[in-house]
Amino acid sequence: MKKKKQQLFSRSALRNLEKDISRLVGNNEGRLFVLEIIEEIPYDIRPYLIEGLSAFHEKEMIEFFYLIKLEYGKELDYLCNRALDKYKMSGMDISPPHIFDGNFIKAYASYSRHTGRITLDIAWDTGGQGVHVECFYLTYCPDGIHSFFLIEDMPLKKYEEDRKILSDMLEISYDEACFLICQAYAFNIRHMSRPALGKFLYQKYLDKKVNLDYEKERDLTRRLSMRLSPRQLVNNFFYAIKHKDLSYIFSLLSSKDFSSVSLLKQIKDMLSLGAAILEGQVAEVYGSKNAAKVTAYSISVEDREVYRNEYNFYLVNEAGIGWSINKIEKVKMDIIDAKSESNPFNTQVFCRVYEVVDVDGLFSVLDRVDNIKEIEELPYGLHMRVSFTADDFNQGISALCGVVADLVLNGDEFVIIASQHSIIIDFHKLLTCEKNIPIICRGEYQVSLITAYSYLGGQYISFEDLLLQEENTDISFDDGMRLISARYIVKDMEEVLERIEKLKTIGIELAGECQVFYQLKGDLEEPWFFAEYMLGNNWVTVSTFGEHDMHLARQQFEEKMFGSLEFDGIELRGEGIFDILSSEVKKEYPQLETILKEMYLNKWYYSRLTMLSGMSPSEASQSEEGSRMLWTMFKRIKQREKKEYGMAGKKQNINLREYIRKVEQKKERKH
Repeated sequence: MKKKKQQLFSRSALRNLEKDISRLVGNNEGRLFVLEIIEEIPYDIRPYLIEGLSAFHEKEMIEFFYLIKLEYGKELDYLCNRALDKYKMSGMDISPPHIFDGNFIKAYASYSRHTGRITLDIAWDTGGQGVHVECFYLTYCPDGIHSFFLIEDMPLKKYEEDRKILSDMLEISYDEACFLICQAYAFNIRHMSRPALGKFLYQKYLDKKVNLDYEKERDLTRRLSMRLSPRQLVNNFFYAIKHKDLSYIFSLLSSKDFSSVSLLKQIKDMLSLGAAILEGQVAEVYGSKNAAKVTAYSISVEDREVYRNEYNFYLVNEAGIGWSINKIEKVKMDIIDAKSESNPFNTQVFCRVYEVVDVDGLFSVLDRVDNIKEIEELPYGLHMRVSFTADDFNQGISALCGVVADLVLNGDEFVIIASQHSIIIDFHKLLTCEKNIPIICRGEYQVSLITAYSYLGGQYISFEDLLLQEENTDISFDDGMRLISARYIVKDMEEVLERIEKLKTIGIELAGECQVFYQLKGDLEEPWFFAEYMLGNNWVTVSTFGEHDMHLARQQFEEKMFGSLEFDGIELRGEGIFDILSSEVKKEYPQLETILKEMYLNKWYYSRLTMLSGMSPSEASQSEEGSRMLWTMFKRIKQREKKEYGMAGKKQNINLREYIRKVEQKKERKH
């Protein structure tokens, strides 16, 4: 192990880093810079760096280890405590440093809560010549606490003058500031996303945990939101639905008649687990000075079913408040036919995929594009959109209408998505016109709108993983089953293992410090696969067949586990649950292959499959038309077996006879 650490970080490199840390760690601005340095270190080797730095017994390093403890918590707590114990044994005083002490002066928030984003700055008197100002950029979407920075020793007079000049900033109380920060942080918790660096300083706001009552929360949200017209308000309502920003949604309700409970009954389908809203638009507005009726529609998708809902919104103009929602009626709900042209699974868009070689150069080019805006920050990048018009909520959510192109930076990958091929070409010309071209083209694809939309969410690690969801690609699985894996960084191994132990049905240990657990459903006679948990040194994956089960599995696994897990992305596994069956594993667990086959086939038999028009093999076997589709599937499996017979590296995990046996076996039991 020591040899490995020496290979990762030489002593001279560690010494240089230690000198930089010692120079910076004495003040809060420097501490933030130190944390930025640590964030640049890949997660897998960060523990080796922390342990390597503990070899230098300098008093400033004590402050460093306390800083890491405060910022990262359980994630690196053990390593930091071990380093501090070494210092203590050598006779050093390891008392914790004084991080912050001050008196609250004022707080200002931007007049932008209706956009789902707020700029917030809080001034403190810390005994210096000027004020200590902590600045936040808060988002009420998966980004949560998006960014945080400091301004030290700003003259108080200048601070107050600047705030008076800014017409879009309102003064709020300390409790209200804490509440806004906690609200944004709740999105980090819900989506397992890491908040902005600086938690060692802003933890004081999270610890306050102010609980405003409904009226005070509504009043704060209203005060920080622009007054909207009936059309804008309903369109904005759909934007809030997209991010499940319930606090803002409730603030739109009339204070007189319409309760949050009544609202939730009307929109529960759009807020349900796994539902995603693709479109939400106002159709027509009828009204007078004090009342309005707004007709609108939404298109949402859940577990590959596409729904179109039509609504009537009844609005009232309340004195001193503006337009509010007094009532919502769901007029109509239809399932859009799978073969319909209006089904987003059948709408095609163009995508060009690039490898990024110069991020700064890429953004330098994009800065010249008109009407480009940031939609949301992704786990490893950014989703941007170029629109035909300014973002004023006169247009609702739309995947295509009013959209020129969606641009996604995802790690080292950059993807352009547009409905017209000519737009793709125009962007390519723009990006390659410079002498130093910042990107390299890796491929161009035409995919369904829903596939592109899935990529925009930023949960998939690469665009090619999404191609596996396209029904007619050569790499699709012949039996219709696709294994999706959600990957997490583990911050607290003990708690993660404890959670898995509560969920798992079967557990095995593989060579190479990897453990695999299976969660089964069904009865004892016919258990079927629900989820696989694979646990490594500092990572864990949760794998299921299909997005519906993934949502359920993640909900169970992630509940109250924010301090122990960080979501890292989704990918598709080509070999499925059988990829662990090496010769060594088969030898150690001779019954495992048989167990995996049975629980897989039981899952397959009751799963709704696209190639069976949404039926399960169980349902398909009961009708003449379904049986024809089932035998077409079997024919494809047979063709694959012939094609792959004798090919090196190809595994025949389940052959055709086993699929047929499962169907016939189930039929016999029914009779």
